[in-house]
Amino acid sequence: MVREMVPVACPACGEYQNLLPGGFDPDVDPFADVVCMVCRRPFSKSEYLTGLNQRLDELNALDGPRLT
Repeated sequence: MVREMVPVACPACGEYQNLLPGGFDPDVDPFADVVCMVCRRPFSKSEYLTGLNQRLDELNALDGPRLT
């Protein structure tokens, strides 16, 4: 499955800066090391996927400027 990849909020510090290994795929087991770039906290697979889904929902709900 191809997913849209966006930065995910860190469960510890709230920053949206993730270090992802090359060729990262969140659906592959074993889950690769995803780490917060700011506080260096590693994400569990469930934390990352939950954060990814929440962030995509937030971004999809944004309403851009209206052209008249």
